[in-house]
Amino acid sequence: MDKKTVTKTDDKNIRLNLSKWFRVSSLENRHDGANWYADARKFTIETAEKFGVDRYKVAAVVSALSPNNKWERNKIDAIAVINAWQAGLDADSVKVCTYGANKRKAFRILDGELIAESSPKTHSFAMNIAHLSSEHITIDKWHIRACLCSPEQGIIDTVESVTAKQYRRIERITAEIARDHGYKGFEFQAILWVTIKESWGR
Repeated sequence: MDKKTVTKTDDKNIRLNLSKWFRVSSLENRHDGANWYADARKFTIETAEKFGVDRYKVAAVVSALSPNNKWERNKIDAIAVINAWQAGLDADSVKVCTYGANKRKAFRILDGELIAESSPKTHSFAMNIAHLSSEHITIDKWHIRACLCSPEQGIIDTVESVTAKQYRRIERITAEIARDHGYKGFEFQAILWVTIKESWGR
């Protein structure tokens, strides 16, 4: 059986699946999701003040270290990387729970490199955390799964990467549904993230 893809799924079905995930979300899911980025922002502010580093840089480091990394570990890794960078150590001196290329990118960010908009997921994640930006929505593998799978289907085989064009398409659809329910786009995305991970026991 072919994997489900965003390219082969029309707007109507993406909208339907996202709406279904919102409908099955609990009040606790909605509370936790709506506040998730504000809590993450608090972490970046506290970390920035502790180390004397720009808040956006902390958020960008967190974002760079986020792929396939659990949130609690993501924060630990970010602090470890900033600590090592301030001590003048190189990337090889730190163990993190993501890819080596992402760790090296985190060091380059601390040296002044920006996350390019051509990397929309990590760019959006940093903007959402640092600034609670309403113009950006983090479209990660969980959100793509929510677009392609309904709650009643359970886990199915999906292609979890998208082109920049498809990313913007999902972002637009998500923002529209979020407005319909009275949420900002990044709040709605976080609600679905909390809900789908809980539903699938991840």
